[in-house]
Amino acid sequence: MARSFAPSLLVLATLIALVLPLLGLCAATLTHSEGQENFDTSLSTPTLTHEYDVFVSFRGNDTRTSFTAYLLDAFDRKRIRAYRDDVDLRRGGEIEPEIFNAIERSKIAVVVFSKNYATSRWCLDELVKIMECKRLLNQSVMSIFYDVSQSVVLEQKEIFAKALLNGPIDKVNNWRNVLKEAANLEGFHLEADRPEPEFIEEIVETIWKILYVESPTSTIPPSRQNDVPGQYSSLIIPQKGASSGLAERTRLFFFFSF
Repeated sequence: MARSFAPSLLVLATLIALVLPLLGLCAATLTHSEGQENFDTSLSTPTLTHEYDVFVSFRGNDTRTSFTAYLLDAFDRKRIRAYRDDVDLRRGGEIEPEIFNAIERSKIAVVVFSKNYATSRWCLDELVKIMECKRLLNQSVMSIFYDVSQSVVLEQKEIFAKALLNGPIDKVNNWRNVLKEAANLEGFHLEADRPEPEFIEEIVETIWKILYVESPTSTIPPSRQNDVPGQYSSLIIPQKGASSGLAERTRLFFFFSF
């Protein structure tokens, strides 16, 4: 019996000697692959989930019930999801973290520069956050110059200069830098003789194209229940300077071709 098992034991020992190095090589390769995967993952940039299409930074006292209100309404009619602090800000929540989180989760930031924009430290802090997201998250930023020239914002003249004189020293330099940076970006300028509805239409159409035409991963939002293909939807905007009660109203038409 001992003689009959001897060849089998010899063969088994030979197989073990051949297989063990291979197992060690496989284990080493697997360990290297796992380590490489972890290394790559640690270097990769996390994908940010966008909750909003647009975040609009504006001086409430200047444009909340006028230009910005019409702009936000136009976004809604075009089914562009814009953050609204009067709707999306949770009651009882901390304003600064929620606003900054909304900026981070927006695809595009729109800055409405008006005459008193720089008098609001909150607006300036928003702008700092927006330009930070532009650098770190590749967020698109557009500037709108409403009742203020680009040069006033860029060079911080007139009321912008006065506003920054009273700012805290640890923030003023940063505010100056982001104002220059934002004013140098491609933007929209409202000429004195241009109708505001036409101006708003240009802004909305440009942003819509960025979101749903130029972006390879975005899909056009579905039609709402009350939308009819080929139907015109109108936005009524009082002409600037018109008297109350006799205000001439201009209709801004958007064509929905979905």
